[in-house]
Amino acid sequence: MFLLSIFFIWYVDCLPEKLFMDSTSTVLLDRNGELLGAHIAADEQWRFPESKHVPKKFETCIIQFEDRGFYDHWGVSPTGVARALWQNISSADRVSGGSTLTMQLVRLMRKNPPRTYSEKLYEMVLATRIEFSYSKKEILNLYASHAPFGNNVVGLDAASWRFFGRPASKLSWAESATLAVLPNAPGLIYPGRNHDLLRAKRNRLLRRLRKVGEISQSEYELALLERLPEKPHALPTLAPHLLQKCISEGQKGKTVISTVDISIQKQTNFLLENHAKRLQQNGIFNGAVMITSVKTGEVIAYVGNVTAAGREHANQVNCIDAPRSTGSILKPFLYGKALEAGTISPTMLLKDLPSRFGSFSPKNFAGNFEGLIPANEALSRSLNVPMVHLLKQYGLPKFHRNLQTFGFKTVNQSASHYGLSLILGGAEVNMFELNSAYLRMAQSLEENGGRTTKLFADQKQERIGFRMNRGCTFATFEAMLDVRRPDADNNWHMFSSSQKIAWKTGTSYGFRDAWAAGVTPDYVVSIWVGNADGEGRPGLTGVQAAAPLLFDLFEVLPRKSKWFERPETEMTQIEVCAVSGHRISPYCDDKREEWVPKSSLGTIACPYHQKIHLNKEGKRVNSSCASTLSMEHKNWFVVAPDIEEFYKKRHSLYQPLPAFDSSCDGADGGQSLSITYPIHNQSIYLPVGFDMEMQSAVFEASHNDPNTILFWHLDDNFMGQTSQIHQMVLQPELGKHKLMIFDLHGNKKTIQFKVVGTQKAANQ
Repeated sequence: MFLLSIFFIWYVDCLPEKLFMDSTSTVLLDRNGELLGAHIAADEQWRFPESKHVPKKFETCIIQFEDRGFYDHWGVSPTGVARALWQNISSADRVSGGSTLTMQLVRLMRKNPPRTYSEKLYEMVLATRIEFSYSKKEILNLYASHAPFGNNVVGLDAASWRFFGRPASKLSWAESATLAVLPNAPGLIYPGRNHDLLRAKRNRLLRRLRKVGEISQSEYELALLERLPEKPHALPTLAPHLLQKCISEGQKGKTVISTVDISIQKQTNFLLENHAKRLQQNGIFNGAVMITSVKTGEVIAYVGNVTAAGREHANQVNCIDAPRSTGSILKPFLYGKALEAGTISPTMLLKDLPSRFGSFSPKNFAGNFEGLIPANEALSRSLNVPMVHLLKQYGLPKFHRNLQTFGFKTVNQSASHYGLSLILGGAEVNMFELNSAYLRMAQSLEENGGRTTKLFADQKQERIGFRMNRGCTFATFEAMLDVRRPDADNNWHMFSSSQKIAWKTGTSYGFRDAWAAGVTPDYVVSIWVGNADGEGRPGLTGVQAAAPLLFDLFEVLPRKSKWFERPETEMTQIEVCAVSGHRISPYCDDKREEWVPKSSLGTIACPYHQKIHLNKEGKRVNSSCASTLSMEHKNWFVVAPDIEEFYKKRHSLYQPLPAFDSSCDGADGGQSLSITYPIHNQSIYLPVGFDMEMQSAVFEASHNDPNTILFWHLDDNFMGQTSQIHQMVLQPELGKHKLMIFDLHGNKKTIQFKVVGTQKAANQ
């Protein structure tokens, strides 16, 4: 009785808590369970994580081949053991084991120890214990997951993909029968070795299936005709960088279900690889694409790099996660937040002229200037100077905080570290953050929007803290519709079948990074193109290198929704000046109606139209030289002299402000005179020479009369006069100063500025 008690105690606890501790492959699946890729297990075996389901065909085949009484015994088949014992005695050799599937599972668990009668007895005991602990389905699943299938393939799921290139659930009867006979002698027969023996065993099993009525005669005959696989298939590598991301983020050895759609992933891979072949001719080797569903926030395509580039061009680098310089790709966020703050309305004018901001002097990509340009056009044409003026007006620290609220964790330095260059590529972001930020904008126009980006099926989505005003988002996307499309696609709006896409490009300094991002009510598509090592190349611009791929991708993506509905509760229709785009003033003759966010109602009325008084000769007059009755009163579009120089070149209908009649006192309120540098209340730095001594700086002014003379005063001290080219070399000391300039008519401009240090100090 004592020994029986000891045996019982041992028997209860004889199984380990987990039967198998083998390392497993990391398996990446798409949203529907299709295989995107897998990484071999640590022991160099293709062993997928344990499956919880065995397809019916394979279940039928393995039971008919290995253990026909599987569902009737308790781990040991007495008739099977007796038959094996008789066969072994009769042949004086070990020709049969009489093992059930459960006993074979024990052998797999024990790593195939030597075949002895004592070992067989031990297997029987453990098999009965397994039967008490696991259901028949669980036992079958464990066996199918750990059975050897030859070469370095372990488990049904890995074998199905390696030998037939598809999941076990999609195998035919012949294919299921082929896999069912392999674990019986995995070192002797497998695809590519002993085909004749393998075919004979498969066909014998098929005859058994026909005999017991599992398959029909026609199914049997067709199954016999199926060819055996010649050699193992390579596993899919549709998302290698996402697979590596899973491994690096703690998912090694697991089956990971992503949100990726395999059909869209394949199309994205194909288009990126083809696009990359053209770029490689220009020494551009890397690229990445991310596509997200606006409706769900799920990533449906994730391509981290161009695989064909090879390791010599760092194709293993996941460029979706790599921070890169933004170029102009962040401009829509500034535009939208400036609308929300009431800083601008969509059509009001922004300055676009040569400008200095301390030591920073931005330039437009094309090198020219408009003088003044509507805000929405400044965005759609991606002009740098107006957007820097807008950032300064809106507030650099505030926009810096906005970017962090948007989710740009890589913008991790202070606002002063980036300065106003923040809007032109002074910061770095990665594609995942960029795509997520554009997604949040798009979702703000959806009723149930505002969810975090989801990449994996078991990933919880949280509500995001940021939500841009819907009217401002809509106005931003409307401006982005007018971004000039690449190649011959610029008349797209003339065709009703054309797809509306709000999009933006970005090009970093030195042509190192080319970005393109596009938004529809269905998708957000983000693209980066460049070299992983940061090498710049001529022509590596967002428009040339990234935009064509963006539109190729939108062509293949399913179109489900019309354009975003205008959020009329957060927008309103107002009258604006037809010329300036500002809210109308009493002096605007031509008007038009525009939809604007309600936040734009606080913007200033048109400051450019003024009432002027003319005599019969068309010259300006005032009460000092003409009676009110003799004057002709007109509303006139008036711009400052520094702006006029550029504005009139781009606007053929522009009429300069008429000159004053010589008999008048001539005070025009300073409209004809402008100080270009420095600007009012600006802090400036003076240059230093080779001897580290403070040098002079060039101060500039402009006047709409090219023949006038200007008189310069610094801190009430006369410094000299200029004509034609109005530049004055001055060397003010550190501290605050007043600059005052007069023209021949007595017009005066006065500004305050501050010298805060040398150019060397500014760069430290």
